[in-house]
Amino acid sequence: MEEKGKRLKVIGFFLFTLLLSTYLPAMPRCTADDHKGSKKYYQRHDDRKGDDLTGGLFGHGHDEGNETTGQIVAWSLAAVNLTVALSLLIRGMKRFVPLGTGARNYLTKFNSSQKRYLMRFHYLLNPFILLLAVAHWSLSRCSSTALPEWGLVTMGAIVASGIIVKFKLCPKISLRNIYKLHTHPVLPLLLILLLVIGHFSID
Repeated sequence: MEEKGKRLKVIGFFLFTLLLSTYLPAMPRCTADDHKGSKKYYQRHDDRKGDDLTGGLFGHGHDEGNETTGQIVAWSLAAVNLTVALSLLIRGMKRFVPLGTGARNYLTKFNSSQKRYLMRFHYLLNPFILLLAVAHWSLSRCSSTALPEWGLVTMGAIVASGIIVKFKLCPKISLRNIYKLHTHPVLPLLLILLLVIGHFSID
């Protein structure tokens, strides 16, 4: 049973890495394509008031504003969560790649160092990125699909569980389960799938 769990983690890890590598370059292009459509695009949107708001914020009107917020969210998520991706990669290499003692010790020290310097940004900035993602959604929501909304909910669940774990906002028994949920590779995998498929559906 334990061996089966390890296999599932390996599969989830590699799927997560693969989708992450495809999601990051695709997300800005997908967002740009979504907001450079013709008049039919504007007819699909619920809220036309976003035009003036976006133009005021970014100076390029509705299209450029949504493209800008989408790119900021995508690249900020990649930068802030780089430490987590590195940690998962190193843990996977140590567990499944035959390495010498020296290489394993080097990876352990490197992982400890990068987490010491970068994890603080992971804790502090993800909630702000979530707020920016909400702003991006409010400026570009469409009635053609609800997948981006579900992606936003998933992102909110990840951030909320991280805050609960970081500040220990629940009893220890529940905290252990929430920590497992927060660190499970299925959630970020689901988030990437929802956002990628959702944005391509909008397009």
